[in-house]
Amino acid sequence: MSDKGHDHDDGGSRKRPAGLLKNEKLVWDVLAASRDPLKAYEILDRLKERGVRAPMTVYRALDGLEAKGHIHKLDGLNAFVVCNHEGPHVVQTFLVCESCSTVKELQVVAVEADIAPAVRAAAFDMHTARLEIKGHCRECAAAMAAA
Repeated sequence: MSDKGHDHDDGGSRKRPAGLLKNEKLVWDVLAASRDPLKAYEILDRLKERGVRAPMTVYRALDGLEAKGHIHKLDGLNAFVVCNHEGPHVVQTFLVCESCSTVKELQVVAVEADIAPAVRAAAFDMHTARLEIKGHCRECAAAMAAA
């Protein structure tokens, strides 16, 4: 995916988390520099000049970063984004633009507050809940309205 010509707020500058392995640092840097979610092979393409050639290297780094709570996988796009929260969180909420594929992560405390008790009542051990809300970002919605 490429940058589509309009700016999207990425939540400010992104500081690399401490304690990352070498390949996790490389992958995190690529994701942090992108305004758009990236698929594993797009990350690999951007890392070839840094000597990373094996897809499994990228997949292992993505797994490690996700396990540490520093990135999220967007199932609907099969792509990854850097987490914009301070620490790991169980309930992840994203706005996904269907026109330009930009993604914005939201922190919606009420969603977690409602889901967690229902999950516990069902005697289920939740590791992650991911909500992907699809629609159109402000720029794309304005462009569509003007057309």
